[in-house]
Amino acid sequence: MFSLKEKEDLLLEIKPQFIILKPSFIGGFRGTKQWIDLAKKYQIGWWITSALESNVGLNAIAQWTYLQDNILPQGLGTGGLYTNNFKSPLQIKEGRLYHTSSEWEFNL
Repeated sequence: MFSLKEKEDLLLEIKPQFIILKPSFIGGFRGTKQWIDLAKKYQIGWWITSALESNVGLNAIAQWTYLQDNILPQGLGTGGLYTNNFKSPLQIKEGRLYHTSSEWEFNL
């Protein structure tokens, strides 16, 4: 689904209660915003997932998701599956993602 019409037609056909959005699969932040706008238009709940993102990708998605002002819990993971991930100041505590005071470590 790439065009706004295709996205809208799909939502009108399926009539989901919720949609799960992974920005890196659906056109980045612009494509994700189109889905969010349509979901709001048709009163469809939505949330963002960052599964299988690096810590750098998770950081970008987490910050962007915060700006979307959705009160639902989001599916933001830590990128912990990767053995070659950059060390980041992101931590999960009590089901919430936090930026700690530690620094990013980029060993390039």
